[in-house]
Amino acid sequence: MKRRLVMFMLVLLLVTSGLALFPGEKMYACSCVESGVQERLKTNTTVFTGEVVKKGQSQQSKHDGMLREYIFDVDTAWKGVNAKKMKIIASDGGSESCGIQFEKNQSYLIYAHQYELDHKLHTNLCSRNVLVEQAGDDLKLLGAGKVVSKEDFGETSDGGRSGPFDLILYGTVILLATLAVLWFWRRKKRI
Repeated sequence: MKRRLVMFMLVLLLVTSGLALFPGEKMYACSCVESGVQERLKTNTTVFTGEVVKKGQSQQSKHDGMLREYIFDVDTAWKGVNAKKMKIIASDGGSESCGIQFEKNQSYLIYAHQYELDHKLHTNLCSRNVLVEQAGDDLKLLGAGKVVSKEDFGETSDGGRSGPFDLILYGTVILLATLAVLWFWRRKKRI
């Protein structure tokens, strides 16, 4: 009996010391650095007001937890807007993981940055996005933005290049390919 008790105590000691030595993955709560409107305007890739017209499904990301794609119909732009409808990826967890959810048919002031891993526009709780009705102080400090219409840009953007730049890029590639074919053809003809 004593021997079983000693064995039980040893096993219990090993298990508890193992848990203490090899804890599970650490979790940290969301911690945001306060910044003013001008600082956010300077550090973010895109700043605009717009209405959520599409709310995608929440999906697991390899690097960033749960993410959700939103399409905004842009009303006013201050920086980085290249389409009437902008695609923004938002962290979709709870506020403890800096997640934020936007509601369809609601208008928001959006601060988003281009993420270096996928080159898409991302935002989260720390970006300080807010409903337009609650953005009075930010809007005053931002000043008059540019009202955006469909005629100004293409219809939709995912945060990458779009519009005239793509036409110039594709035209240049086609021109270079044509010149290369002509050069090889003339060279072959001379031989």
